[in-house]
Amino acid sequence: MNFYHCSLIKMRKKVSIILCFLLGANLQVYSQPFCYNAKANSSAGKSENLVYKEYLSQKGKEKKLHLELVYPTDNLPSKKRPLIIGLHGSGFINTCLAEACYFKYSKNILTKNFTPQGFITASIEYRLASPFDFNPFDIKDDKLKELHYKAVQDTRQAIRFIFENAAKLGIDTDNVFLIGTSAGAITALNTVFLDNEEVPAVLIEQYGKLVKREKIKAVISLSGAIYDLSYLDGGDKVPLLIIHGKNDSIVPIDKGFYLNVKHLTPVYGGRAVFEQAQTKGIPVKGFFYDFGHSYPDNLLTDIFQNTNDFIRANLTCESSK
Repeated sequence: MNFYHCSLIKMRKKVSIILCFLLGANLQVYSQPFCYNAKANSSAGKSENLVYKEYLSQKGKEKKLHLELVYPTDNLPSKKRPLIIGLHGSGFINTCLAEACYFKYSKNILTKNFTPQGFITASIEYRLASPFDFNPFDIKDDKLKELHYKAVQDTRQAIRFIFENAAKLGIDTDNVFLIGTSAGAITALNTVFLDNEEVPAVLIEQYGKLVKREKIKAVISLSGAIYDLSYLDGGDKVPLLIIHGKNDSIVPIDKGFYLNVKHLTPVYGGRAVFEQAQTKGIPVKGFFYDFGHSYPDNLLTDIFQNTNDFIRANLTCESSK
C-alpha cells in the first residue's frame, strides 16, 4: 500500500470521526429541554381544552372541570417546554358570563405575556360560587373558607393531571411555574404551602384531603393572601414573587380583612407574606406599587417584565441540571 493510499484512509477516518461528533452534538442540542429565550418571538399556536376532573355537584349533577393548554409556535428546536400555570381572579364568584373565567385569563394574561417567551401555558378552571348564592359583603367565614379550599383542591388535582400526562403534553416538569391574580393568587399560595394538617377537619370530612403536592418551581402572586403565616414554616422553600398594590381595599397588602368585611377571619396580604418569607429563608422578591386592587395599564409592561425576569432567574436549563 503506497503512502498516498494510507494518507487517504487516515483522512477518511478523521472526517468520519468529525462528522459523527458533529451529528452527535447536533442531536444532543435538539434533544435538550427548552431553555428560556428572551427573544423567542413565539406566538400562540394550537390549544387544547382538557377535562381534568369530573364530580357531582351538591344537587347531584355531573360536572366537569377543564384546563386550557396553549402551545407556542416558533422555530425553537425543543419538544419539551416549561409550563406557566395560571389561576384567574373573580372573588371566587362565577361572574364571567359570556366567556369562562379561565378562557379569559388564558387569552388576556397567559398567552399575551408568556407565550411570546416560548412557554406552554395552562389556565385552570376551578369551582366558583354562583353570584345568586354569594353576597360578598354578607359572606360567612365558613363559606369563604370552603370556597378557598375547593379552589385549592381543584388546582392540586389539575397540577397532578398535568404531571401525570407531561410526557405526551410536551411539558418539562422540572420547570412548572404557578401564577395567580387576586382569588387566583390566594389559591396559588395555598396550593403550594397548605398542608392537610392545616385544613379545618370539617372541610376534610366534607370534601376529602388534598392530593399530593407536585413540585412547583416558583409562585407568582398578584394581589394574593393567606390565612396564616405559619403555612410558610414547612420545609418547602418554593421561591416567591409578590406583587401587590399598597392601596388595595379588596385583598389587604398587610394583615387585614378580605373585601374589608370585618366579621371575616383576617388574612395576610402580599407584603406580610413577603416579610415572613424573608424570615423563613424562602427566596422572595417583592414589588409594591401605588395603586389599589386593579392594575393600571401603564404599569402592566413593567409588572410582566419583572415577572418574566423572575421566571428566567428560576428556570433550570439543561446545562445547569
